[in-house]
Amino acid sequence: MNDDLIAVVDTLCKTPRVGWLQRGVGDAETVCAHSLLVTLLAGEVAARLNAEGVEVDLAKVLAVAAVHDLAEAVLGHPAREVRDRLKWEEVEEEVFKRDFPHLAELFRWYRYETNLEGRVVAFADKLATLIRACRYRQLGYATEDLVKGLYKKLTAYDEFTHILEYFVTRYCPESPLS
Repeated sequence: MNDDLIAVVDTLCKTPRVGWLQRGVGDAETVCAHSLLVTLLAGEVAARLNAEGVEVDLAKVLAVAAVHDLAEAVLGHPAREVRDRLKWEEVEEEVFKRDFPHLAELFRWYRYETNLEGRVVAFADKLATLIRACRYRQLGYATEDLVKGLYKKLTAYDEFTHILEYFVTRYCPESPLS
């Protein structure tokens, strides 16, 4: 197990998300910033669902969101092309089994969306990337294809459509479909 939690956090906070660098974003979002945004969004989504009468365990959602990218402290944040060529889910799961075995179940909930809490975090993960892509688009970076693709993926979460529209209206002033 990786018992130097300060090193884990420092690594995540210094590791840029490669996709943004590939799009020319000089001050790209880090894995740490992304994970925090995912955690906050997942909490918001869970709170909204609970207010609507859908029972979601907020503590579990926050725990899953907080650790969903933890393997990147070991693996880094590779480009999409690398992830697509590997069985990335299996690589991440091996890191969890070896370095963070006590958190592996939480990761699996997210990765495979095996329960509502994992599904909320998977939705929030894509939503966080969509929001960031919209922000970078406002700053003049070429993210239009990503905005459209993520929006399409997010619409597959039928039970969260109204929540998606709330956040899109708030953070993506230009329509994702324009």
